[in-house]
Amino acid sequence: MRDLQREIVNQVASGTISPEEGAARLEGLEAGPSPVTSPTPSAGPKQVKVVSRLGNTEVIGDPSVSFAVADGPHRIRQDGDTMLIEQSGFGDDSFEFIRRAGRANAFGETLTIRMNPTVPLVARVQAGNVRIDGIHSALTAEVQAGNCRVNDFRGPIRLGVVAGNVEASGQLDSGTSSIRCNMGEVKVSLARRSSVSITARTTMGDVAIEGEGITRSGSNQAMLGDGAGTLDIDCTLGSVRVAVE
Repeated sequence: MRDLQREIVNQVASGTISPEEGAARLEGLEAGPSPVTSPTPSAGPKQVKVVSRLGNTEVIGDPSVSFAVADGPHRIRQDGDTMLIEQSGFGDDSFEFIRRAGRANAFGETLTIRMNPTVPLVARVQAGNVRIDGIHSALTAEVQAGNCRVNDFRGPIRLGVVAGNVEASGQLDSGTSSIRCNMGEVKVSLARRSSVSITARTTMGDVAIEGEGITRSGSNQAMLGDGAGTLDIDCTLGSVRVAVE
């Protein structure tokens, strides 16, 4: 019940539904349980964007959530077709939720976001730490002087690193994926059942592609499985390692 109430409040804050509709839904929850239906992503926003600055954020794929629910110090708004959730330690004129008694330790708290795993996610890390588990749609992670850990990805991924670190594990078997590394470190572990064609370029960095099932065709081309998906790697100054689990 509390999760549903929090999700309705978030939808009102982001502009997905009107305050009147939100009030009606909250009254409906108090009146009694509604018939069980299979959750689907709600109308309105088409993707979630998370911005983490100087703090810790967890994003968890949860099929029971219709779109996204945030718990912890954050601000939320809708930007076009995107639900934008920003980690927040201090209030301003935007819509803000801080679930705690005081503000002194805001940056010591973890922002936890649970979202439907079929909804695309963009995560931007700026001197913060983000952990992403079980998001199976398209996933983008942009890291600037921070750390990002991604577990169990299954859709196309786009990883961009500037003076940061990214570790990711999951499966690629369709779509277009990419890794851009500038003075940072990226480690990607691919499931053996992946099917992807890999192209790598480097300027002053280091790229390693290794593991059972990898076949090579030239110094910068490799393939795993039938190569149904593509992975383009561009490493300027840093290191990228792609390995098969």
